Formats: sequence, structure tokens, C-alpha cells
Amino acid sequence: MLSHNIQGREHAFLAGNTVYYIGGQYANWSLQENETLGLTHPFFHDGRCRGHGMVSDPTTGYGHDLQGWEFYRDTKIAYGTVIIGANQYPNPVPQSMYWRPDRVICNYSVGGVSIQEMKFIAINDVVCSIITASSPIQIKFSGQSYFSPGYGIQNTATCSYDAANNSVHVVEGGTATVHPTETATSVGVINYNGMHTVVSASTNFGASYSQSTDGSNRKLYSFTVPCGSNDVSICWTMDDVYANAIARVNAVQSNPVGQLAAKTAKMNTLLNIQIPYFRCSDTNMVTVYYYLWSLYLMYFTDVEKGWENHPHTQTAVNNFLGMHRFDANFQIRVGAWVANKDQYAYGNVLIWTNLLPYAHSGGQLPDNMGQSWFSPYWETTIEHVVGAWEIYKHTGDTNFLNSCYTSFYKPLFWDGANDIWGAVYDGGDRLQKMAVATGNSADVTHWRQTISLSTNAWLNPQWQQNGVTNYFVGSGPTTFDWTGMAYMRNDYFPENWAQLMTRYWAADATRGFFGTVPLTTRARTNWASVDTYFASAPDANYFCIIGMYRHHVGTNANVCGLGHILNYNYSSQWGIPVAPEAYNSSFHANGDEYSNFNAGKLLLFLEGMAGLDYSVPDGYFTVSETMPSQWRFMEVKVPVIQSGQTNWIDVLVNRTNLANGIQKTVTVTGNPFATLNIQPWLEEKTLSNAPGGYTNSPTGHIGYTFSGTTNQSITIQLGN
Repeated sequence: MLSHNIQGREHAFLAGNTVYYIGGQYANWSLQENETLGLTHPFFHDGRCRGHGMVSDPTTGYGHDLQGWEFYRDTKIAYGTVIIGANQYPNPVPQSMYWRPDRVICNYSVGGVSIQEMKFIAINDVVCSIITASSPIQIKFSGQSYFSPGYGIQNTATCSYDAANNSVHVVEGGTATVHPTETATSVGVINYNGMHTVVSASTNFGASYSQSTDGSNRKLYSFTVPCGSNDVSICWTMDDVYANAIARVNAVQSNPVGQLAAKTAKMNTLLNIQIPYFRCSDTNMVTVYYYLWSLYLMYFTDVEKGWENHPHTQTAVNNFLGMHRFDANFQIRVGAWVANKDQYAYGNVLIWTNLLPYAHSGGQLPDNMGQSWFSPYWETTIEHVVGAWEIYKHTGDTNFLNSCYTSFYKPLFWDGANDIWGAVYDGGDRLQKMAVATGNSADVTHWRQTISLSTNAWLNPQWQQNGVTNYFVGSGPTTFDWTGMAYMRNDYFPENWAQLMTRYWAADATRGFFGTVPLTTRARTNWASVDTYFASAPDANYFCIIGMYRHHVGTNANVCGLGHILNYNYSSQWGIPVAPEAYNSSFHANGDEYSNFNAGKLLLFLEGMAGLDYSVPDGYFTVSETMPSQWRFMEVKVPVIQSGQTNWIDVLVNRTNLANGIQKTVTVTGNPFATLNIQPWLEEKTLSNAPGGYTNSPTGHIGYTFSGTTNQSITIQLGN
């Protein structure tokens, strides 16, 4: 389903646990280097270092470096030159390069010979390339030890051929310039210092192996292997212990095809068993849905060293592999929808407990962290609480909740919480709920005194502030940026304000935010001051659009939701899903590729258009759909684990055009909870016919509540 051609469009990206693969290079979506035969930029990252080098700093700990996040650009492992007779073809460019979550498939035509290459990262963190050719050829691979010009100071790497294992063995080493803070510059060891690099081939290359040293004291190596209809495989990995690296590489070389099949099976299991199933009549939306889930899952890492002691997702390859405190606001909530939350959700919350000793007042934590370092930029984390409560609702796991509340959130926010676009009130509400659920009811009084839940006195003066029509100007009196709409995501925000603000500003292309790639970060009335690089951003759209669905905005929520996803995350030019960090003011993709900054938009599918909500401790499942009227159907299957058993709750919405209106059926099967709520959306049309017993709520819907039922179906008719 997800295979698509990225040649000339994006670099290749593959992920293991602590090793990654970048094929070729792009900078802000501009081609810098084509992928080629072999392994261009595999690299190791386990959170020990943020950039090029490591030093101890009294502020940031050990390993923080503000420069060199894209150090992989300076790796060069196995660049291939095809040899056919007396002719040599250095670094051929793929005719096509197909990306999938489990592999990248490159196809070449060189000197009349067809070559196919499958690159993947095995489950044991070995990067492998399996190559076949239509006619016999030779391939010369060249690589070098790691060194970063401009940052590297001394290169002390060694290199040798390990005949017993038919491998190149590099012991990386050296020093580099390190910037642990904005004002500090030091000399430290490189990020790979003392690590062992192994490059091997399935065919013995001892007779062709050679090595030399360049002017930067990099160790250069090369070797040649034959290739034909019988494949040849090239493998790479890194480890602190040479024996471990060799053992892993040899395990893959013993059966590379089987290792690839195992990786495919793992990814298929994740995408079929761990996440909610989604289908609708718009296949492009289905592709985007699974593409964004692929990235969320591919970025998961489980290092189990130092502060990296919980598995968690990360945000981007190009902009530092790590979990940013801000991005966690929505990545935590996305994790609430996976099946195995212990592996794919809890860590997004609990990883931050390691930084409690370094917290600032108001619940502010550093921006991100590694094994023993953190970034010295502090901001509030009160919205993490809201996401953690969603995970608890979807599990009923009081052990998890105790880990969040008793030893972390309670001391973190005990003296108060700084706000982020109004989330402090929902955060305060969840802290009270956590106190009760964990047997700390005595804390409720304190939270009520510390974080007031009374919002009217604060809200009302900011609505239409300074005469700005139908806008909540939380960010400034006349600055029409997106943050005013972010307040809509909070529970307490008035529905009528959400309706007005969406219609007047968000869905308007003349004065408002509905630009070429909606929603834009500035309104057209303020376009002169738009951020050139972030004219449309994924975080902004999540924060704004999810609030439209939560407050039942209806048609305009879909106008904004579909308008954003299909223009931001699906390239109509290329016919492929994309995940840029941003779009610039010319509405060209900008920043990172494969950016998990887009993760929050998965909630637009599940909590927005499907309108799903459930609680294990409270025993209910709710579907309050807002299926776009363009769709004929939408189906979601939600995995819910109770007592070790996975239940799949199937929600199916069908829509049929009739001669005199519309027929809509909402069917739920497999509901394990005592209470089932079905709330069909009326699509802002007249209700012609419906089974009795409904309520006229929520806004724009009718509601049915059933008790003790596993399966239920409601059919309604709407006028034209």
C-alpha cells in the first residue's frame, strides 16, 4: 500500500532501533546528492550525543552539542562503482527508488545491465543491501572512517581487514569542536569515539581490499565483489563492542533474504495489529493515515541506557533524533491509540521524569534530552498531563498513572503551572482526576487553589479583543497568527466561538487562514509578517483543527481538515504521501523530510472525523462521527486491550445518496464496554427519519445511548 517512488523527490529513510539510513542528501527539499548503489549514509544514534562531539558542561550535562545534528552527512560507508569489462560507472543514479517502511528498492540501468538493490535495516540493527544484476558485473565499494570537516579537529581512527569475518573493521576516534550551550565552545571527543564500525560482504573480498589515509587522517577503504543473478549483500553496523557488531553482521549475512522477510513481517504486524485500522472512500487519505503512523512507529527507539530508559518516538532525522518537549504534546496523545501502550505510548510520557531535578518553576522542563544531557531551553509541560490522562482512559492502568502522578506531575506542578494556549485549565482538571484515581483525593483541594478552573473571567475579555471580529486574540491585539485558534482545542472553549472563528477566519481564503496549503500560520490580513519558512506548519494545524472537531464545528472542520491533509501531506504533483516539517511562504515543502512533527494529525482522523472516544475505567465507547460528506464510507477498527485480551471495536459509517436526500448508517460491532454511545452527524441538514429514543446532542448530531450491547446499528435519513 505504501510503496512509492521517491527518486528525485526525497532522500531514502529507514529506521532501526539505534541505527538509521539516509540515502543521498536533500537540504530543505533541494537535492544535494543522489542515492547510489551500496550504503551511502547509515549512522548510529543512541542518544549519547546530540551532534558532532561530547563534552561535560555544568548546564547541559555530558553529550549536548548545538551543532552537527546532521552529522550523518559526513558518513561514507560503501559507495558503489559498477565495472563492466573495461568500463567503470561510478556512483550510478537510480532510475527509480521505491520507499516502503520496511525497505527501499532501487533500480538501475548501467551499461545495458539492469541492477536491483533492496536496502533495509534488520531487526538486530544491521543495515543491509541485497544486490542482483541481469548480467555478471563487478562492484567496487569505497568508504571511509567518520570525520566532519569544519568541526573535526583530530582524527585518530584505525582501519583493518578482518579476514576471518571478511569485514572492514574501523575503530572510530578523534576530537571535534563542541557547542554545549550558545555561549560555550569546547573541544571534546567525537560522537563515535571508541566505537567499532563493521562493513562486510557476502562474497570474500580479501584479494581486492585496499586502504589509505587522506589529508584529514581519515581511513579510506575499498573492495570489489562480483554480482549477477545470484545476489551479493553488503552489511554495516556499529557497536561499542567489536564482537557484538561482528556477531550481528554475520547473523544477517547468513540469511539476508530471511532477515528482510522478518523486517517486513515486523512492520506489517505494527501497521496491522498495533494501530487502529482505517479505510474510507478517499484512498489518498488512507495512504496518508498509514504513512504518518509508519513514521511514528519507525522513529521509536528503546536504548535502555542512562536517561534513555523508556521507549519513545522521535521527531526528525534532519533536525535531531530525539523527542522534543513541545512535540510530545501531541505525540503523547497519539500513543493513546496504539494497542501495546507499554511499548508504544507510556515512554512518551515517562521519559520526561528523568528531567524532574532540572525543572524550572511552572512545570517547565528542558526542550529534549539524551542519555546524560539535556537542551537548555525550558517551557511548560502542562499539556503532557492531558495526554497522559488519555492514555490512562484507554488502559485503566493505575500503575502507569501512579508513575505519572505521584512521583512526577505532583512535584512538578505543585507550586503552579505555566500555560500554553489555555491548556493550564484542562491540565488542572486532569491533575484533580489523577489525584482521585491514584488514591490521593486530599490533593484535589490543593490543585483547586493552585490551578483555578474558573475560566470565564479570563476568557471573555479576550474574545474580539480590541475590536477584532470573531477572533480569540490570545497572542496579541492585532496579530492574526494561528495561536488564537489553538485555544479551541480546550474542553471549556465555547462552541459558538469555535463556530464563528472557524467560519470567519480559518475557512476564509480572502481575509483568513485558508491559503494554498491551509491553514497558514498568518491570516491574509497579516501576510506581510508571515514566517518565510513556516507559512504552514503541522503543529499549528493540529492544535487548531482538532479543536474544531471537539467543539462540533461540522462542515467547516472538514473543510479545514481535508484541506490541510490533502494539500500538506499528499503531493498531488507526485502522487505520493509526504511529511514536511513546514511549507514556506511560496508554499513549497520546507525543512525536514519524513517529519514526525506531523503525528498530531492522526488525531484528526480518529478523534476528529471518526469522533472516537472511550474509557476503560468508566466503561464506555463513543462514536460521534463527522465523516466528510464527500465520502461514501469510513471504517475504523480500534484495538482495546483488557485483561491481556485485544478486542477490536469496528465502527462503520455508510452514506448513500437517495432521490430525496441522504441515508446514513453508523454500525458498531465488538464493543466490550457496558455503555455504547452512537452520535450520527446531521451534516447541517434536516433530519427526515431516525429511530426513536435519541437526544438532540451533541451540537449538530443526534445521540443514542445503549447499555449492555456488543453490536448496534443506527440508520437515519437526511433531507437534501
